[in-house]
Amino acid sequence: MSAFKRTRFARELRAHMEDWSADACRRPPMWSHWSEGIHPDCRDLAREVQVADEVRLHKHAAHLLSSQVFALNLFLPFREGSRTALSERVSRTVGTRLLVEEVRFEWVPPGALLGELEGDRPGADEPATAVDVVMWSRLADGRRAAVLVEVKLSEDGFTSCNGRVSRWNRRQDVCESAEALFGDPNACYLRRPKGKRRDRRYWEIFAGSHGSVGDAFPGADLDGPCPFAGNAQQPMRNLAIARALEQEGMVDVAWFVLCAHDDNPDVAGHWNAWAVLLPDPDMAPLLPASAVIDAGDAEGYGAWATWMRERYRLDEAE
Repeated sequence: MSAFKRTRFARELRAHMEDWSADACRRPPMWSHWSEGIHPDCRDLAREVQVADEVRLHKHAAHLLSSQVFALNLFLPFREGSRTALSERVSRTVGTRLLVEEVRFEWVPPGALLGELEGDRPGADEPATAVDVVMWSRLADGRRAAVLVEVKLSEDGFTSCNGRVSRWNRRQDVCESAEALFGDPNACYLRRPKGKRRDRRYWEIFAGSHGSVGDAFPGADLDGPCPFAGNAQQPMRNLAIARALEQEGMVDVAWFVLCAHDDNPDVAGHWNAWAVLLPDPDMAPLLPASAVIDAGDAEGYGAWATWMRERYRLDEAE
């Protein structure tokens, strides 16, 4: 996992939030309880969702810069309220008209989908790829759809590969060569990490969707290291969930989307690099956080929208 780096953007946003919360946050940069970072009108709902969706709270969920709380603040109004404006905005983002029917948080797919879990649900200390926000949707022709959303606030990038630095990894040569990985994906340590009884299915999924792992990522530099060792690891896993949902018939079509703070330059750069790996850059759509706030404003959540723009230093989308 990538360590959090205090970039210039993160420092500036933290300073802004400490000023914004000066009268309410007793021990900055931490709230007394994570729910204090939620919009006041949504706090009860946030606590309900945390239980209903089995949300595993991050270690620093009470931090002013928590991206998990940012995701909750952005999408909680659409959990129970009207989603018409959100549906219209997301439709423009993915290029297909859809209706968002349900919003879920920190969604972990069934264990067999990616093969990361020993059972169907993660154990107490069992790591699993969780999707920050899932918008279960319906297309105009009635087909089922899913929009998987990764939410970033002040992070400098995405989660990297732990397998590359594992002491149990005996195939470092695969980590050092994209050509070796694409030539024999089963040689990757992530296929079955130490102590696991199931094979992880990332490479099987991409071979199923594109014919081969290499064809799924034609923009990768074959002379370089594994393209998923660094910032492309987390997007790769989320995209694998999207393709697996389609392959298993759970939905007819799925997208993986980034929703980031509009002014975060670091994540945007890594997302652009991720898009280069794909057969089509349009497979990496971006949903600006300000656009989600604008959608809520259009639904009549004006007080919430004002609060969000002030707290997170966000203007209306261009």
